[in-house]
Amino acid sequence: MEKMMAIALLSSCSSLFFAVSSQAFSTRDLADLRELRQCDRCNLREANLANAYLRQSNLRRANLREANLNGADLQGAFLQNADLRNADLRNANLAGANLQNAQLEGANLENAQLDDRTVLATKWRLVHTLVTDGYHNQDLTEADLRGANLNGADLRNADLTGADLAEATFESADLRGSRLAGTVATESDLFIADLRQTTLEEADFEDASLRAADLRNTTLTATNFRNADLALAYLSEAQLNTANLRRVDLSAAVLTDANLAGANLEDSNLFVADVRGADLSNTHLDDTQLVGTDLSGATLTNTSLRGADLQGIALRDLRLQGADLSRQDLRDIDFSRSDLTGTDLSYSNLQDGNLSDTQLDNALLVGSNLRNANLSQASLTQSVLIRANLSGANLAHVDLTGADLSGADLRDANLESAVLTHTNFRGADLRDAILDRASLEGIQFSDATNLCGAILPDGTVVMCPTP
Repeated sequence: MEKMMAIALLSSCSSLFFAVSSQAFSTRDLADLRELRQCDRCNLREANLANAYLRQSNLRRANLREANLNGADLQGAFLQNADLRNADLRNANLAGANLQNAQLEGANLENAQLDDRTVLATKWRLVHTLVTDGYHNQDLTEADLRGANLNGADLRNADLTGADLAEATFESADLRGSRLAGTVATESDLFIADLRQTTLEEADFEDASLRAADLRNTTLTATNFRNADLALAYLSEAQLNTANLRRVDLSAAVLTDANLAGANLEDSNLFVADVRGADLSNTHLDDTQLVGTDLSGATLTNTSLRGADLQGIALRDLRLQGADLSRQDLRDIDFSRSDLTGTDLSYSNLQDGNLSDTQLDNALLVGSNLRNANLSQASLTQSVLIRANLSGANLAHVDLTGADLSGADLRDANLESAVLTHTNFRGADLRDAILDRASLEGIQFSDATNLCGAILPDGTVVMCPTP
């Protein structure tokens, strides 16, 4: 019985200890403030002081970080060197208060009451004005707004060229038509901000959050977004050419008809993103996550996709001229009606893929696996398919003029009505292939070419040599 009571007492003490230690503020300091309004250097972090009567309180060097001071009466309060970072000062009465050298990064100053006697740095007075009354033609070029809390602010058509916006927050802010060219906005937060038709060229948004932000028709040329969060962002028709989007989260983002020419998207996440009709020419997509991405109708001319994950990707009607898709796993891929002229698909796995009516002229398909792939009506003139596996592939009505299929495996392939003018089949395995009505003008065979069981253009079947 005594043992059980001891355990119960220990448990109660432990619970009390954790309950007290989990509080960020000091209960003794809070009691002193309420009773004496004296709290020099005290710890009131995260304390709830909403609507508190704190007139002429001594809060010099106090830790009020993340404290709730919404509606508090701080008239004439002494807040010199106080830490008010991320504090809620909405509707607080700061008339005559002294906030000299106070830390106000992230503090919400919306509708706080200031007067001529309030001692407050010019920077924070400007922040208070912007978040309370909005932008009214103030000169914000090269302004120091570092760490400012401008959540919900009306900053339409503001000129923030060259401003320091690092670590500032603009959640739900309205920045439509504003100019932020050359701004430094590293680690800033623009969650669900409205940035439509803004100008952001050459701005620095490294490590920033623009999750679900609206950036439609925005100019972002040469902007740095390295490591930024753009998941769920709206970027339709945005100008992102030559932008740095390396390691950016663009999952579920909408990039339809966006201009991404020359952009760097290496190691980025485009999971289930909508990139239909976008221009990705000369873009770096190496090691990019493209699972479920819709690239239908997009232009990827001379784009590098080495190491990219393309599972479940939609690529119909694509323009991929000169792109690097070598050594990719593209099983079951749908490239139908796409333009892959000059594309490098060497050693890639395209088994069971749909490449019907696709332009593959001058493409490199050395050692590629096209087993059971559908290439009907595709154009592969001058393409290189040395040692490619085309067994069981559908090559009906394909144009292989001048193509090199030396050493290729074409067993059971359907080449009905194919154009094979000057095609190189030296050393190719064409056993049981169908060449019915195919054009064989200038075709190149060698002693190693195996036509055993193949159906020739005139319908005759090549007899297999007797063992």
